[in-house]
Amino acid sequence: MTTACRRPGAASLRLCLVAVVAVGVVAACARPAESGPGPVSAPPGNAVSGHVHGLGIDPGDGLAYVATHRGLVRLEPDGAAPVGDTRNDLMGFAVTGPGQYLASGHPGDLQEKSAGPASSLGLVRSTDGGRSWTEVSLAGAADLHAITVVGSIVYGWDSLTATVQASHDGGRTWEPRSRGSLADLAVDPTDPSHLWATTPEGIAESRDGGHTFTLVPPIPAMSDPLVFVETVPDLHGDREPDLVGVDTRGRVWGRYGDGWRVSGELGAAPTALAAVGPDRYLAATTEAVVSSEDAGRTWTTLAPVTP
Repeated sequence: MTTACRRPGAASLRLCLVAVVAVGVVAACARPAESGPGPVSAPPGNAVSGHVHGLGIDPGDGLAYVATHRGLVRLEPDGAAPVGDTRNDLMGFAVTGPGQYLASGHPGDLQEKSAGPASSLGLVRSTDGGRSWTEVSLAGAADLHAITVVGSIVYGWDSLTATVQASHDGGRTWEPRSRGSLADLAVDPTDPSHLWATTPEGIAESRDGGHTFTLVPPIPAMSDPLVFVETVPDLHGDREPDLVGVDTRGRVWGRYGDGWRVSGELGAAPTALAAVGPDRYLAATTEAVVSSEDAGRTWTTLAPVTP
């Protein structure tokens, strides 16, 4: 794999995504961010245990679900509650409907873990709100650290091969696309072949379903790279921003009609992001799971995060 990326030009470019410290938050706990306006304190006993990799709102019960190193956690009004008996280390995670989730990662039982591909779950699915999981595909062959879904189309980034994978049948069969290291993927809900990826040199964009990516023009105000990027519901409609992201310092960015600008701060290094409504975002840091109801301007703690 080449180790440098060219800026966009007239020709279509093959994506080259090089790993730097910004990408490290996907596989390990990120370093603390610079000081900022941290979220408010959460009540004792409401903690999420373990590093957070994914977030989502179940449309069936309206509750937040948190994918962690120690399995799936549901944030109930009186505290964080483990879901089911499985304690898999969940990496990629996506809510696809009421009680329906896709995930990937590693077996939770330390006795089952081993070095190399045998320790990966591939793609697994739950249809009962995370109480149980069944194998869909790629068991032992892929560890999807980023999963994004639109309809029956699933995209994932496999950390074992550093490859963007695409499925057009809900994750049963897959086709490898571009190869390279990245931190996050997002898909345009109005055009499933339109993707964004976060890279050390900026945001990369694909118009061909992940076969090729091109770095978007540099954003002068953005001195630190985005780690996570999400499409906001009502993409390309009247709602702004249409994209939201969080950089390595925990600053929340939105893409508006006049360009990208900071809308708020998390106060700590980010580990996950989800846009679950036009103005409602979920995020996780090394310190807490937080929620915003005003497009990232202010944040409220849902639960602290403990090692």
